Amino acid sequence: MRNLLLILLLLPSLTGCNKKTTITPQAQNSVQAKQTLQNETFAPTVTIGAQVWMQRNLDVVTFRNGDTIPQAAGDSAWMAAAENETPAWCYYKNDPAKGAVYGKLYNWFALKDTRGLAPQGWHLPSDKEWTEMVFELDSLAKQQYLGGAESVNAGPMLKTAEGWKEDAVEANNISGFTALPGGYRVHWNIEKTAAPFYAIGESANWWSSTPTAGTDAWLRNVFYKNNQVKKYFFNRGYGFSVRCIKGELED
Repeated sequence: MRNLLLILLLLPSLTGCNKKTTITPQAQNSVQAKQTLQNETFAPTVTIGAQVWMQRNLDVVTFRNGDTIPQAAGDSAWMAAAENETPAWCYYKNDPAKGAVYGKLYNWFALKDTRGLAPQGWHLPSDKEWTEMVFELDSLAKQQYLGGAESVNAGPMLKTAEGWKEDAVEANNISGFTALPGGYRVHWNIEKTAAPFYAIGESANWWSSTPTAGTDAWLRNVFYKNNQVKKYFFNRGYGFSVRCIKGELED
């Protein structure tokens, strides 16, 4: 009798072990998206003045809501995204190994997509916020602004000491920003036959969220041959790196 009672008590547990749990593809995708966002939220950070920046370039494949950001590896796909003003990302020369070092290159339409490129708890830096960061590092920058160079001193403070071309000017990364020369991708060449990559090992470039009055948007650049931080604008179909600032944007 005692043995029979023990079997009856164990029976629900034993039968439960034999049940196979089925996870639908939709549920699996939802879980993966949530895990991705959670991992991205805890990216290494650096504080510069009142701002807390990501210490690495953005490397996400989903928007904040979990939708997939289209990868445009081939030239035709990248050029079509620029032409149609749709979001896209790629690795430099479509090499995942370079993506592991430098992060992804995004066109500006990915930044402005309403689904949100910045992970939860972060936002994309405006042109003004980039200026605030540069001025925090270089107190003389306001007086020395010349020819697009927002600062003639802050470049080495942002750039890593290693990882640039051999004849690069000295860099020290004292800001902790850890800028690496990830290069960029153009929207298309003059003939509109290809969308080539340029300047890996030579320049680091980051989008701002601020557009110009035309078809361009503002960005920041540091270059291996000088100490400047430059403010440029380029076509929104270009592929540049992205950094985020901690905190949600206020309405």
